[in-house]
Formats: sequence, structure tokens, C-alpha cells
Amino acid sequence: MKENERKPESGVFTGDAYPTVFSTYDLGVARPKNRIVFPPWQLNYANTDGTVSDKLLEFNTALALGGCGIIITGCAVVSEDTVAFDRVMRIDDDRFIPGLRELFNAIEKRGSVPAIQLVHYGRQALSSVTGCELQVPSAIPCPVMSRLDPQYKMKEMTREDIVRMAENFIDAAERAAKAGAKVVEVHAAHGYLLNQFLSPYSNCRTDEYGGSTVNRTRLVADIIKGIRKRLGRDVIVSVRVSGNEFVEGGLTPRHYLEIIPILEEAGMDVLNVSAGVYQSMERMLPPDTLGDAPHVSIASELKRYASVPVCAVGSIFSLATAETILAAGDADFVAMGRAQMADPEIVRKSLEGRETEVRQCIWCNNCAFWATGDPHVFCSVNPAYQKEE
Repeated sequence: MKENERKPESGVFTGDAYPTVFSTYDLGVARPKNRIVFPPWQLNYANTDGTVSDKLLEFNTALALGGCGIIITGCAVVSEDTVAFDRVMRIDDDRFIPGLRELFNAIEKRGSVPAIQLVHYGRQALSSVTGCELQVPSAIPCPVMSRLDPQYKMKEMTREDIVRMAENFIDAAERAAKAGAKVVEVHAAHGYLLNQFLSPYSNCRTDEYGGSTVNRTRLVADIIKGIRKRLGRDVIVSVRVSGNEFVEGGLTPRHYLEIIPILEEAGMDVLNVSAGVYQSMERMLPPDTLGDAPHVSIASELKRYASVPVCAVGSIFSLATAETILAAGDADFVAMGRAQMADPEIVRKSLEGRETEVRQCIWCNNCAFWATGDPHVFCSVNPAYQKEE
């Protein structure tokens, strides 16, 4: 037996089975121990007032103990007018800092990098839930949500509204940094507000925030610049985008040839590439019919336009698949959501040569509570998160 081969009798590796997965990456204020990310997932596990609950703390602690490199603790709303779920995390006031500090500390002291995503849902929400008119770049209703809500109302944002929204994101980033987050992610994907500004599918403005790619990118760029001015290099700024919206007239990878340099010049450190909007929901949570890793090619194309590290996501269920993606240079990080929901120890078990013990995701997508009508995320195979009969 060669020196670096796996020893069957020990059940552990004497060397890394997945050398690229288990290589570090210097991001500045953080150096994750591996390239596996838990993606920002709206779990609906927070308390009803938006503070961090015991369940949310336990969930993320388990991921850290399981060996995940970067844990994005879910999307936290930056404004009171976009509380679109009854148990969404909030970061729109200083009163949320203590709970977030406990959460980030629990992650970091177990060896993972704590991160958080900042979101405003824009038109992809229900007025009957938020109790507010939905802030939008253009008065174009969401084809999905507007059909679900008789009270659906929008407010096309003024310049003053847009400036105030940028400040909401910047203030939220500062709270995250005060709480101990090492990575702050700006959510500009999946058809939410910042994606709505980026996309010609949802932005028909004729002022400095609409029309050209530069104008449509302005709000996201202003937010990144504001975070940099406020916090310097104290946090890593990630931006999540839908590399392809999969709707007629929407964003495609070629649009990012122009968008990415603008975001990089503004100060973006990481590009997190997803896909889809609500009208193309199957791309946000890919079903088995799309096969393994259906969106890696999108991340790979955007990587050609980027000088910052790129994260790929979507139906990646094993470290073997992650290693193939990373080793091929298609991405620098790989996000695994459903796989780590099914077994939060998948990273550690794979490192130790215990992959036969990994609890496999069965691709049922019952974890998508917003699509199933459940009150929060469940998992069909993880006993800690299964539905009660």
C-alpha cells in the first residue's frame, strides 16, 4: 500500500482523498479550511420576532461540527417592510446583534467561517404578509406572487427610496460585522429586489437606475462601495447572482461580462453564482430531472469574466462531485445545501473515509417549505428535522 492511500482497516485517510476540496483559501479576514459552503437558506427557524432561536443555533452548530468551511447562516432582512416570512431572520435593528453574535461565535469556535446574507424581497413577497406595499424598481408585478395575493400592492421606488435602501443594506452589513460575521453576502439573485434592479426582465426605469447595464447595476455597486467605506477590509463582501434567470428577457451569462467588472471595481470579494427566479423556480431548487450539478456550467462561464473567487451551487450531493468541479477550475468554492441538510457531517465523514455512513439526500425537495406549504424546512431523511406525524 502506498503511503497516501486509504487504509481500509482504519476507516480514515492518511492523506486527503479530495485535495482541492480540503485546500484552504485566503480571503483576507478569513481563511476557510476547505472549499465547501453551506448556502444561504431561508429555513424559517428564527423566532417570530426575527431573533436567533435555539433551533437556528443548533442547526448551524451541527454544520460547523460537521466540518463545513463557510456557513452562510441564511438570509436576514434589512428592512422592516420586507418581513416576508413569519420566522425569517432580521438584521434591520441593533437589537438583533446579540443573538447573531452568539450564532457567529458558535460557528467560529468550531472551526468554520461565519457568514450571513442580506436580503430585501422586493416584488417577490406577499403584501398580506409584509403588511406593506412591495418596494420595486418598476411597477411590474411578480407573475407568481401577484396571483397568490388579492392584497398584492407595489410601490415603484423613488430616488430617495433607493438611496435609503442602499443605507439599509450598509447598516445591516455593519451590524453583521459587529456581531462577528466574517463574510457578508449581498443577495442580488433569485428575483429579489437587487436582482430586480439588475435585470431587464424586471427593471424598466429610465433614470440613472435603469436602462443600461451600468445603470441597472448601480444600486448593487453603491451598496458594495458603501460597505467598503463603512467597514474597510474588516469583512469579506460576497454577492449572490442568478447567472441565468431562465425567463424571456432576463439575465443570461453574457450579461455578466459587463456586470462583474462593475461589482469588482466596487469592492466585491466573492461571486456566488446561482440561477432562476420565482417564475423559473425549478432552477432555484433543481429537481432530479435536471441531473447532477446542472448549473456548474453557468458558474464556470461567469468565472471567465471574474478575477475574484466564484462559488457554484445546485444539486451537488457528494465531495467527489465537488472535487471534480474544483479541480477542473469551474469554481473556487462549492455550496452544498440539501446534502448537508440530509447529513451535516458529510464533510467530516468524507474526510475520514466514512462515506458509506453518509445519510444521502433523496432529492425529494420536501425541504422547500415555501413550495410545500409547510411552516419551515423539514428533511425526509434527517431525523432531527423530520415532520412530526
